[in-house]
Amino acid sequence: MSDQLWYVSYGSNLLRERFFNYLTGSDDSSEFGAHPAPPSTALPAAEKWLWIDHALYFAGISKRWTGSSAFVSTAVNSTSSSVAHGYLIDRDQFSHLAAVENVVASVDIEAVDTLAVGQWARLPLDRQGESFRGKYDSLLRLSDIDGRLAFTLTSSIVREPGEPSSRYLSTIRRGLLSASGDLNVDAYLQAAIERSVKITSAHRGSSSEATRCSPTTGKQ
Repeated sequence: MSDQLWYVSYGSNLLRERFFNYLTGSDDSSEFGAHPAPPSTALPAAEKWLWIDHALYFAGISKRWTGSSAFVSTAVNSTSSSVAHGYLIDRDQFSHLAAVENVVASVDIEAVDTLAVGQWARLPLDRQGESFRGKYDSLLRLSDIDGRLAFTLTSSIVREPGEPSSRYLSTIRRGLLSASGDLNVDAYLQAAIERSVKITSAHRGSSSEATRCSPTTGKQ
């Protein structure tokens, strides 16, 4: 079993400088605010830009960004692929990242060893009864990258409608502009915003959570 895996980002962590706050820790003077120190401050062993077949959308409210957060659908959708930035990191670093993203003390990521490509599992989290915790509670297995496991974090439910803040969009835009290629960044983000309205509207008023997809029940 390898101690390294690919964490695949699609939101503000597209920007390398922003993602590195999780790997090095940061204080309030950081552009992106305070982040607790990780168990290891090693930088990624490799990085890669790619597309993933999961639709990007914005929903909910972020305390850090004061607007909606970015998520990708747990369902595979090759017609609404998303730009992603992969980082090859240690499992302990990924576990730390998952805990910080969910604003909890720790996260058990044992599911990384049982999920098949296209499957997802809800992470066991102690939300302490606070709704701002556990937004990224879904561990989603993506296609392997260079022979190693690849995962992203998203929400197991579609959260309330909202709009991303200009600061948040600016950070994502900076990340996208740092990638090579001829992507029309503004058109890409606008399409995601318009998609968000449709996705959150379709789920508005529904209180049922998405069905957990376990390794024995097929793909979500």
